[in-house]
Amino acid sequence: MLSLIQEIAFKSAALPEEKQREILDFVSFISAQLFGLESRETELLSENALATDWNREEEDKAWEKFQ
Repeated sequence: MLSLIQEIAFKSAALPEEKQREILDFVSFISAQLFGLESRETELLSENALATDWNREEEDKAWEKFQ
């Protein structure tokens, strides 16, 4: 029987790298909440996951009128 951490690692390894990054960002986010990291650090930890949505042509078009 696998330990919980081994099971997480095993299942994560089978996912595409993009999804692995999302998992890492999520775990980092939870760690930041649990251990009380500063909000700026939390923002930086979330940046990779959010960049997937931010760095799209549709987003650029949506924000054009505000620039």
